[in-house]
Amino acid sequence: MSFLVMEGDEVEYIWETICQMQLVFHPKYSPDGALSYNELFELKHNKQIIVLLDRNLLSGLLKLARDGYLKDDKEMRKIALLMTWIIMNNFSASAGLALLEYGTKINDSVEPKKELQEFNNIFDYYPSMLWLRLAEGDINSIPICSLPVDPYINEINYNKEDHHLLMHIAEMLHLVFLHKQRDLSPIEKMIKFLKWNYKNLLISESTIAYVAMLFTNQPGIKAPKNSGSNDINKIIVGCKNQAWDLNYLSNWSCFHYTEENMDEIFMFATNDVLLKTIFINTYCDGGVGALIQTVFSRSDSKKIFELIKENQGTNRVKPDFGVDPNHYFHRLIEDETLRLKKAMQV
Repeated sequence: MSFLVMEGDEVEYIWETICQMQLVFHPKYSPDGALSYNELFELKHNKQIIVLLDRNLLSGLLKLARDGYLKDDKEMRKIALLMTWIIMNNFSASAGLALLEYGTKINDSVEPKKELQEFNNIFDYYPSMLWLRLAEGDINSIPICSLPVDPYINEINYNKEDHHLLMHIAEMLHLVFLHKQRDLSPIEKMIKFLKWNYKNLLISESTIAYVAMLFTNQPGIKAPKNSGSNDINKIIVGCKNQAWDLNYLSNWSCFHYTEENMDEIFMFATNDVLLKTIFINTYCDGGVGALIQTVFSRSDSKKIFELIKENQGTNRVKPDFGVDPNHYFHRLIEDETLRLKKAMQV
């Protein structure tokens, strides 16, 4: 990688713009997308900072390198800005979760490994200053990356659905089932979902945040794609797509909760509005508890908190996933699919 030489006002421009666009998140250092320069400057002397890219950002970056430009000029400048910010701070970027999303959707591990090689090529092929000039608008395209894209050799199975993803798929199927129950009030749906969640799965804060906002019809919060359809296959596709959004946050949170004992700090980069909203309302001041108090009435919030208290600490009876958790999760997905089918036939 070449050196990136920047003037003081360019450094300030990159930091200010990346914060304004709310592209990079972390519960402690960037809970609302507004990065702290001083905190990260101190942090990178003791930890390796790794930025996890979501699928949309990775897809845009790869297309930019393949074609030399993007039709969406704003998207192209944002990607160039993010690349400049990563390089100027000597951070690392990871496409791992985005490649897993791709692999599970196409049920293939070879194509994601080709994309991984493309991703690595980008950091080897392009001069660092090119990203800055593209971000600033001095140029409108970049050379097409001509390095070979043979599959990167590693032992990762990118088409393997992990436990987090399977849990989120089951969650989204049950959520759609409840969302379709027009006779239920928002608090009734929320209580039913929580009881089902405590009985069958582990609890995900980001899922609870999303469910609370959806059931109370918060602006910009959409149900899984195709949830209004009567085609069960379309509904399943939509549930899997939404499950992957939540899977980014729950997989990433596994790093966050243990990062004090790690040499790395993982930050999450996304330009997806819904993902940003879920993240902010999960990790900003007061977290999910504050969100519940905001979107539900005082009396309804009390009902939710009482249910949560009943299932916390020593009161919590975790579900038994058995010796084969994959079998448990797939069976739960089948049960929720059948439940949804029956409800749609009524």
